[in-house]
Amino acid sequence: MTLAEVEQVLQEITGTILSGNSEQARQKSYLAMSRGATANDVIDALIEAVNILLDLNEVGGLDQLKIVNAEEAMSSSLQTLEESLAASESRFDVRATVGPVGLEWGHLLAAVIAASLRSAGFHTATLGKTKTALELFRNSEELGADLVLPLLPREDADKWLASLKDEIDRGGFANKFMVIPVAPGLDQNVTMPLYAATNADEAISKAVEWALKNTSTD
Repeated sequence: MTLAEVEQVLQEITGTILSGNSEQARQKSYLAMSRGATANDVIDALIEAVNILLDLNEVGGLDQLKIVNAEEAMSSSLQTLEESLAASESRFDVRATVGPVGLEWGHLLAAVIAASLRSAGFHTATLGKTKTALELFRNSEELGADLVLPLLPREDADKWLASLKDEIDRGGFANKFMVIPVAPGLDQNVTMPLYAATNADEAISKAVEWALKNTSTD
């Protein structure tokens, strides 16, 4: 299979998530991995699908059945990566959590970013049902997290980020774990009150950079 053909299969994986076809998602993911794609390649295809779904939801809303079907298809795809993720997640002696804060259907994005964190070397828990920053931080503290990635809405990202900073200061969470918010709508020209990222790739890069500076690798 040529590189172009692998890319085609990865695009098809994105399509299977959008259509909610669990069996095709599983088969296409296996095919991509057997033909030279990496776990990160498949995860990127899933992130693309989730971002499309979240954008569509912002524009006109999505019915719950479509979300449920997409979630099941995504789970089928992620299951094909489990062996690879399990082998990667102990690179850093870091326990990470990821969860939505005010982001509708954010549990979908949390699941794929958690997979990406595992692939990058982090023991990661998905807190997909969180709604507020305080809930995410308290749950993360209970799990003994060293690193927390809150997923923020695109709209009014700067206000969400400021609110997040206030919660961190009020609860003394800065002394308990590192926080890297993912805020897609953030203006990069504006001074950010936190070590924030504007997309999943940037968030993972910043997490790895922080881990390399602050922890030892196996």
